[in-house]
Amino acid sequence: MTIHRWLGLTASAFLLVAALTGCLLCFTSPIDHALNRDLFDHVPVSNAPAPMTVVQAFQRDHPAIRVIEFPVNVPNDRNIVVKVTPAPGAPHLSYRELFLDRTDGHMVGGRTTEPSWDRRGFMAGVQMLHENLFGGTIGRWLMGVVAVAWLIGAVVGVYLTWPQRRPFWKNWKRAWRFRFSSAIPRLLLDLHRSSGLWLLIGILPLALTSVCLNFYSEVYKPMVDRLTPSAPTMFDRNPPYPGGNRMPKIDFARAGALAERYAARAGERWRPATMVYLPQWNAYGLAFTHNGVLNYRGYGPPYYYVDGDSGAFLEVENPYGGSLRLKLIRLLYPLHSGHIIGWLGSAIIFLLGIATVQMIVTGLYVWWKKRKSRVAAKRAATKRKAHA
Repeated sequence: MTIHRWLGLTASAFLLVAALTGCLLCFTSPIDHALNRDLFDHVPVSNAPAPMTVVQAFQRDHPAIRVIEFPVNVPNDRNIVVKVTPAPGAPHLSYRELFLDRTDGHMVGGRTTEPSWDRRGFMAGVQMLHENLFGGTIGRWLMGVVAVAWLIGAVVGVYLTWPQRRPFWKNWKRAWRFRFSSAIPRLLLDLHRSSGLWLLIGILPLALTSVCLNFYSEVYKPMVDRLTPSAPTMFDRNPPYPGGNRMPKIDFARAGALAERYAARAGERWRPATMVYLPQWNAYGLAFTHNGVLNYRGYGPPYYYVDGDSGAFLEVENPYGGSLRLKLIRLLYPLHSGHIIGWLGSAIIFLLGIATVQMIVTGLYVWWKKRKSRVAAKRAATKRKAHA
């Protein structure tokens, strides 16, 4: 009981922030779109050119800007969201994300990807608060410790419901129930206890993936590398162009066509979704998803990479037919966010976030109500010792 109490009290404030921001992050795209309609929305058109054509023309007309990511499929009532970086030798850019007109490719607007509390960077701010409380590495470690406390506290909480006498199942069944007709103190205690039991199957993976994500480079990835050794990928080797100080010789259209050809030979049945360029490796990549829109169902999208100069096939990163190591690396984010099973998973994560807030609030209430009796008992014991 002492372990459960102090872990809960210590972690409650941080866990409350993580739960509330996590609930918001379940709706990142719709919230960001609602706040920035002037950037995202376009008057519907019936014969808009392909995004690849629009981006290709933009890249040709703006040599000081290097496009590094854009979606291959975009609805005709949306602008094209393009991630950019300065070309080699070009001046610094005041934006990292551009919104190109769906028809002629002119710049509708741009924004940085830095977190802030204005409407442009609000969701990035929520993401940063969720991950590290704006505290960088120290903040991330702190949230990792909180996740460990959450994980241990949840397991200890279940143990505390264990019946002390037989019959086991008959007595334990009471811990799973609550009645709205009960008095408030009893109701909140029963809610705290029963929700911890009913939701344990969801809370444990959420807490465990939180630990792994927060200590990814320090613990999780080295452990996976040790347990599931595999041949190094292009990303495990030092990049040949660390500063990304060169421009590719072939363009997006050529690279995309070649990547599709290699994917077809490999038996890929999904649709192209997102095109990327990796300056440090001078490599193009094409991501494939079941619906042609970037998402993280299952293990996320497979990527096919080609050389930025010759167009030669470099590598495929396909977690569905790849190594166990790649599966374990790719599993973390889809499982933690619920994207692993699409919108239903996101809805479940949202409900788990709300339930976590409820357990924090009811837990604090139960602690406060019982604190008076504990303090009184300690004072009485101190007096007895003094008189003795």
